[in-house]
Amino acid sequence: MPESADRMHPSKSSASPAPASRASSAAPSMAPGQALSSIGPGNMSPENVMQFQKAAGNQAVLQLFRDRGAPLIGLKPPIQRQTEQTESATASTPSAEAVGAESAGPSTATPAASSWRAALPKTKIGNDLQGMGSYKSVYGWLKEQAGADKKTALFGYFDALKTDQKVSAIKAMAGNARNVDVAAVKKVMLSGIISKSVDWDKFSVICREAKKIDTNNYNADQDRDYASYAAIGTSSAAGGVSGSSTISQTLGAAGAKGTALMSAPIAGGLGGVAAISQVYNATQSYDGALSAAGKAQIIAGEGGGGAADLARVTAGTVNSVRSVAGMAVNGAATVAAGAGAIVGGAAYMAGGAAGYIEGRRNVKQLGAVEERLSGKEGELADQQRLAAGLGKSTQEMNKSKSGMTAVKGAMMIAGGAVLIAAAASPAGPILIALAAILGGVAAIVKFYKKYKRKEAFVDKALKVDETAALPENKGIAKDKVRQSLLEKNGFNNVGQCYNQLVTDLAGMLYKSGVEGDDPESRKIIESIGLKIDKAKKKPAKDLIAKKLHT
Repeated sequence: MPESADRMHPSKSSASPAPASRASSAAPSMAPGQALSSIGPGNMSPENVMQFQKAAGNQAVLQLFRDRGAPLIGLKPPIQRQTEQTESATASTPSAEAVGAESAGPSTATPAASSWRAALPKTKIGNDLQGMGSYKSVYGWLKEQAGADKKTALFGYFDALKTDQKVSAIKAMAGNARNVDVAAVKKVMLSGIISKSVDWDKFSVICREAKKIDTNNYNADQDRDYASYAAIGTSSAAGGVSGSSTISQTLGAAGAKGTALMSAPIAGGLGGVAAISQVYNATQSYDGALSAAGKAQIIAGEGGGGAADLARVTAGTVNSVRSVAGMAVNGAATVAAGAGAIVGGAAYMAGGAAGYIEGRRNVKQLGAVEERLSGKEGELADQQRLAAGLGKSTQEMNKSKSGMTAVKGAMMIAGGAVLIAAAASPAGPILIALAAILGGVAAIVKFYKKYKRKEAFVDKALKVDETAALPENKGIAKDKVRQSLLEKNGFNNVGQCYNQLVTDLAGMLYKSGVEGDDPESRKIIESIGLKIDKAKKKPAKDLIAKKLHT
């Protein structure tokens, strides 16, 4: 049930934290010129007065934090349902004025009972910082900056925080400095080289963390991921140049010979880097909670294929260097390269085929879960539908990539066989080069699809299309509708919202499917390629998040 307006506004609630000015009224006042020794009953001594004032101040602080809310944990809807901030359960959506123009204060929109979209109270809230000196000054400065940067909706999310949460957020924005003031906040929150402005991404994260929301992005790329992307991209590009030049030379283009000879060793070296990166990532990605097919893909497909590919590249590079130097091709190196291609190709083909079969099965199972949940209502069902939809999208991408990996493996086997049977034939190197290009293309396509999916998934969760179609929002661009909804829920951009969705959905699945025993959550976890071990409480939340996304 939504709480009343009195509950939401500390200044109106009996359990609300007392402003500093009210708390200090309990302390004895002193007229100008009056001696400390004459204050209070019994002519309190200066030491007693100081102790009394300190005690009164401590009581004010205790009262301020006495109404602290419990952390938002457990089965909450995505982005942590903000029902404590709503004034009614009546469904409502942003008006054209609220969406199209930046309002001067928080929105009055409230969510439907089945929606997790946050709503903001319609009365001004900044009064809860009255009497708190520098905190009120920081509040005023942030409000001015939000107006100037057209971030009033995002500021409204901050404005709707409870008093202790708002104080905690301001302290974080000041870098937890001993003296919290506007200067300290500027030092932490302003960014830019020429023209500085508030870092609203950081502002969003701090505000959500103040509400005890888990803002960890379990899918954030690490240094090894960036290194892998670079290795795949550069080796694919170099392999493409080398393969194209070799093909051109074979077809009679005399001018391609020099390019073919020069690009081959470069492509070989970069291919080796990509293979090493692949093997390393396989060791880092392995987890006991993976399904049998998932473990096989990691160990045999990625690890075994990468290791064999490295051996093939090393041997092949020997011949490339000899060709550039005008030397005869080394027979032993040719055989070694062919054998490496066959072994690596077999690993890729087996892993790709297993991944394709599992992906197809998982897509079907997750689709069935979505269908069963379509007629159910409630917070858990809402979350499970989103999780099943996201997992199905990921499994479809994995299925496509696995299919291309299987084809890549088949081409490598054929190329390796030709190398061994007819070392002088250019067909073997060409097939292997094309296989490498195909593998790079598969990885790039999946990366691109994941990038484009974020906006579509956020639109689905925020119900952007439904909101944009309302009569009062006619003529307002969809991106403005989306941005308004994002900011009202405490996000500055689509990426932040998507990451939070994945984190929240993973938390829900872990609590209800690993710690709990909900059948739909269990099925979703198993259908994204994981197995549940209740004794060990695995898979953990971070692995569930990774498998939902990748």
